[in-house]
Amino acid sequence: MKLKPIPFLWFFLLLVFLDLWIGMSDVSGFRQLTKPLILIALLLYFGRLGKTLPKSIYKPTLLALLFSLLGDIFLLYDTQYELFFILGLGSFFMAHLCYALVFLKQRSPQFPYGFWYVLSLLIAYGSTLYLLLAEKLGPLKIPVILYILGILTMAITAFARKKEASTRPYTLVFTGAVFFIISDSILAVNKFLTAVPWSHLLVMGTYAMAQYLIVMGLLGSKAAPSATSKVTI
Repeated sequence: MKLKPIPFLWFFLLLVFLDLWIGMSDVSGFRQLTKPLILIALLLYFGRLGKTLPKSIYKPTLLALLFSLLGDIFLLYDTQYELFFILGLGSFFMAHLCYALVFLKQRSPQFPYGFWYVLSLLIAYGSTLYLLLAEKLGPLKIPVILYILGILTMAITAFARKKEASTRPYTLVFTGAVFFIISDSILAVNKFLTAVPWSHLLVMGTYAMAQYLIVMGLLGSKAAPSATSKVTI
């Protein structure tokens, strides 16, 4: 029997809540399945609805989501193999560069109001975070520096995007970039500095929100269909 189609948002939230619940339960081993499903769903959704976007936007976004999926998989095993943490870091670094490339393609012809203020704020935040973590990083200092530069580049290029008649797509993308920074900051503090209460919920919740908002913002741009399409499950 064919079920009624449901909005993608509810389907996506179901996957996120399932992963959050699995991560806090006695069957956390199933996260090898539930965690990748979050990005797989976004990949398939964007892959279907984003085809009307210019190829210079569509292809790098698909790559960003694919690198994010690889990063998710690698970080599932980061506590068992240190190499997997580095591979995960590298995968997300590439994802940020792909997103930054997309945002540069959509950049405003002039620096938006507050650009230098936001840039200074991001640099100050990234520098402070690194200084707090530096003593605990050991041989990971250079990879972490590069990663911080990557995510800050993604965030500032998101801020520099051109605003359309409707500011909603712009707001969604930049808010997603901010959530990405929040998620990675919590993850870094929890891994290297001190245990963060409910870290799993905070990291995955903000991360899933970041990816969702960026995808929805890009789909809401000109030449893309409405991001309110439905999926049948």
